[in-house]
Amino acid sequence: MSQSRDTRADAPAIALSGSPKAVGTLWGETNRSTIHNDLESLFLAPARERGLTTDVLIARSRRFVEIAEQLAPHWIEEAHSIARAAGVEGELYLAFIAGVYRGLFLHEEESAPDPAASEDECTSYTIAPAETAGNAILFHKTRDNVARAQSAFVLRSTSPGIQAFLAVSDASVLAAMMMVNERGLAGSADMMGLDEVRPRFRGMMNTFILRHIAERASCCAEALEIIREFVSRGWYAGGAKTGTHWLFVDREGTALEVSNNAVEVQSRLHPEGVYFSLRADTPGAEALRQAPHPVEFTTFHNVSRHPSLCLETSISGMTVEIDRTCPEKLTTAWVTFPARSLAFPLFMGIRETPRALIDGSVDRAGQAVTGEIKRYEEMERAIYARQQAIREEARALLTSGHAAKAEKLLDTWVQRQAMENLAALQELARA
Repeated sequence: MSQSRDTRADAPAIALSGSPKAVGTLWGETNRSTIHNDLESLFLAPARERGLTTDVLIARSRRFVEIAEQLAPHWIEEAHSIARAAGVEGELYLAFIAGVYRGLFLHEEESAPDPAASEDECTSYTIAPAETAGNAILFHKTRDNVARAQSAFVLRSTSPGIQAFLAVSDASVLAAMMMVNERGLAGSADMMGLDEVRPRFRGMMNTFILRHIAERASCCAEALEIIREFVSRGWYAGGAKTGTHWLFVDREGTALEVSNNAVEVQSRLHPEGVYFSLRADTPGAEALRQAPHPVEFTTFHNVSRHPSLCLETSISGMTVEIDRTCPEKLTTAWVTFPARSLAFPLFMGIRETPRALIDGSVDRAGQAVTGEIKRYEEMERAIYARQQAIREEARALLTSGHAAKAEKLLDTWVQRQAMENLAALQELARA
């Protein structure tokens, strides 16, 4: 008997919440075509070129599965549910999510460092709250990679001890390339960490380590401890050239840089000024340092589109403002697919994510438009003004004990704004 389709996957907004089975089923049904495409083009085709069988691919994912079973068993059930809903084999899908990033699946367990290995160099940045309007806590990441469908979502798992979080990932993998969680911790995981001296290819890559941090950590210090645990236990697997370069910002305004490889972790606090994980000497970075103070949110966000920071490979972006007093509801994230495109605002407190942000529709619409940055900036100033008014209205409702009304307000505004933005992109593409 064939499995009946969850009709929620066809709704204009999707509540990515509940049990691992429920979450996985929704994700798999919503992103079925993308999962098939990425599985073939990014995983199976390269494997065939190397003469790697599916049995070998599955065997190379076993360490990832063992770690997940110990730390995050809900991921295993969720992945099998994604695979079942998408119509792919469960063990093969697990092998895909375990090994596709940085080409871990192409390598034996350990090998020599490869200085010639290609790397997509993402950029994360922040600024001290003392330099921002209203002492706002701001964070941004631009993701650079091979073009593939991008997804943004708020995930609320009912698994014990798992925090809700908002993240950007590939539409084929429910991981985290950049995130902010309900405790007010934002983070990114990029290339250009410490040089690898003893590369490891069996274990867990930063895409799922960052998801684990989103689900478990509440501050920069806790994020650092998780990374240290992964490295000390030999769980971290990160490729042939460099390890991972992380940036975390929390609700206290702490900014923490972490660099690691498979055997070592280094960290540094950045309490003052502007910090860029990469490209700190570019005109774009200098534009933020020289911006009129206090720095407004829109100014901070717009820097990400500077030509020295926003490249042909910049497939997505996320700018976060962490709410100190109510991060679980009023923290905001602006997501851009691709990075140059119009921002779609999300509140941490929404119960439903616009489907177009999950299933790649926004990504496709954004890719179809070029040369409209000034138009985007004008539109975003108006969006930000409306967002701030909604935030304060929701704050008043929360303060007076009307949490359900506040959540409804946030959901309604986010859905309406997403519809307006998507329509605007489609109109610009036709112009």
